[in-house]
Amino acid sequence: MPRYDLVIFDLDGTLADTVPGIAHAVSATFERLGLPQPDPSEVQSKIGGGARALVVGLLGPGRAELTDQVLAEFSSYYNNHAELFTNLYPGVRQTLHQLRRTYHLALATAKTRPATLRVLDHESLTDQFDVIVTANEMRAPKPDPGCLKDILTELQTAPSLAVMVGDTMTDVECARRAGLDAWIVTYGYGYQAIKAAGWHGPEISQFSQLGALLAEQVGQAEQAEQAEQAQQAEQVEQAEPDRDS
Repeated sequence: MPRYDLVIFDLDGTLADTVPGIAHAVSATFERLGLPQPDPSEVQSKIGGGARALVVGLLGPGRAELTDQVLAEFSSYYNNHAELFTNLYPGVRQTLHQLRRTYHLALATAKTRPATLRVLDHESLTDQFDVIVTANEMRAPKPDPGCLKDILTELQTAPSLAVMVGDTMTDVECARRAGLDAWIVTYGYGYQAIKAAGWHGPEISQFSQLGALLAEQVGQAEQAEQAEQAQQAEQVEQAEPDRDS
């Protein structure tokens, strides 16, 4: 039987390269409001905590009074254009379709629901997920584990039977707090920070490797189960009286 029943994914930097689309929306927003354009690399470094965290980080403390205005303008634009300049990473579409046959799939993202659905609908992937939790449903942003716990509850899955696949320390910490295993993709936005933090867990350099990695876990689980059964049988045999005496 599968080692896991449920695979939960992050979106930005895990399933899709969303930096160009977000940078486009930021550029359009700042241009409309007459603000200096931020560098695209700065935009990328601020992604992962949701729209407000992005705007606050880009404005800095010197322009904090503009936060609500910029956030409203950015959200309005991005929620209606999130699919622009956003691309799935290689192998994502095919792999999700394959995994869907065996596992429950869920998504936990700091994106708003309108922006999330714009991306997923554009790629015809919305129906691949049993549960989608976005910033609109989160009681607190990741790494608060509430979003993962809500998914586990809805799908009636124990934490030990679920794994979180993400690209940042936020995803890793969120999984740990919820009692889930965490796997990381090395092509995402936060890999260097994860390695600097001493990460030694499973790594995925190409999304298409995910199916094989999950299958490998099945084999390890079966071997462990067989070893345990053999040990139990040996203990029972040793406990039985010698029939020849």
